[in-house]
Amino acid sequence: MRILLILILAGLMEAARSFAPDPSMGSGAAGTALACGYLLLSAFFAGSIFKSLGMPRLTGYLVTGIVVGPKVLGLVSEPMVSNLQIFTGVAIALIALTAGVELDLRSMKPLFRSIGWLSLIAVCGTICLITTAAFLSKPLLPFMHGLTSLQEWAMALVLGITMVAQSPAVVVALHSEMESDGPLTRTVLGVVVMSDLLVIVLFAVVSSIAKVLLGSHADALQTAGALSWEILGSIVIGGLVGIVIAVYLKYVKGSAALFVVAAAFLVAEVGQRIDLDPLLIALAAGMLIRNGTSHGARLQAEIEESSLPVYVVFFAVTGATVHIRELLIVGIPALILVAVRAAGFLTLGWVATTVAEAEEHIRKYVGFGLVPQAGLALALALLFVKTFPRIGAEAETLVLGAVAINEMVAPILYRFALLRTSEAGKARQHGAAPSTASAATAAH
Repeated sequence: MRILLILILAGLMEAARSFAPDPSMGSGAAGTALACGYLLLSAFFAGSIFKSLGMPRLTGYLVTGIVVGPKVLGLVSEPMVSNLQIFTGVAIALIALTAGVELDLRSMKPLFRSIGWLSLIAVCGTICLITTAAFLSKPLLPFMHGLTSLQEWAMALVLGITMVAQSPAVVVALHSEMESDGPLTRTVLGVVVMSDLLVIVLFAVVSSIAKVLLGSHADALQTAGALSWEILGSIVIGGLVGIVIAVYLKYVKGSAALFVVAAAFLVAEVGQRIDLDPLLIALAAGMLIRNGTSHGARLQAEIEESSLPVYVVFFAVTGATVHIRELLIVGIPALILVAVRAAGFLTLGWVATTVAEAEEHIRKYVGFGLVPQAGLALALALLFVKTFPRIGAEAETLVLGAVAINEMVAPILYRFALLRTSEAGKARQHGAAPSTASAATAAH
């Protein structure tokens, strides 16, 4: 029945597009609303089919976006996808807010040793492995041609930092879908949040050095000032946003779901326009509410109630932006770097947790939680183009190809790890609120 509904929806979407007076329909409000509704319903049904096959729902959302997007069937056009990018900002803010609310520092204190060693050994070590692999693969990378050896190492290091980026979005969504809780769940969440902060700082510093080596003018003080504003300013503004949300939750007793979504929208849209990081703002707000107030559980429940449609469209739009043609072009080097990245996280994750004397099941499976990749890597790929306009486009193609592969494979691997460690379903058993709104779909 669900497959039939998906086919009917596809037929209706094609009919709506074929009957439209403008062949390029999609740039206006009507086309955007049509695409939003179509993706929401189709991805939701596809997600339930994938779940019945023992795969993550979000993989179904991603596959739906790929198939119906402009690169394959074209039922959702490029202008539609572009207009729906607004869901990306809101979803990232909601996911970061959820991640912050889940970072209960008191309960995570016993895991700080593991999180610290994982950030140092697994994340930094994998950067070194990807950098080396990129340098050795330079015959397969056209944008490396014509550079000196030092310039090649600099570009390989920027590429390594870009590709090591992880995905709080995928991790949080899977925690929700699986209703997982336990040492592995909390350790992975802590590491992906810490590593994203580390990657942002490293990218800013290393890319500035690389620009100098490539002959571009870079003002060190200006770079340091911009970095400080982005990180420290985002944390301060996030604290203020957290206070506003906490005050609202304290004095308004009715449903706050709409208020939370509106706050996420403002964080995403305003933050970008004043050069702040919406992810850091929302993360800081969530952490303040969880650790500084008594409203963390209610905020988590409000996010769960309100954000399911946002997440479904977000992952579907993410799938629609996957560059199939570019993936075929850079297939071999992308597969090499994806394999090196996965091997680094799996092997060095085991080494780090062994040094930290973590539990056995964390040592065995923590690497699977570090492999998922999405939002930050895509953002850094776009920044790569702006920072290195002469060679950035080709490097962006490589990163996009690698992210596309990880988006398809990594969620399945992490779901397997959560099942093997028996942490799936523990949030429900403990009476804890699921991690995100996607948990609401588990009831269907």
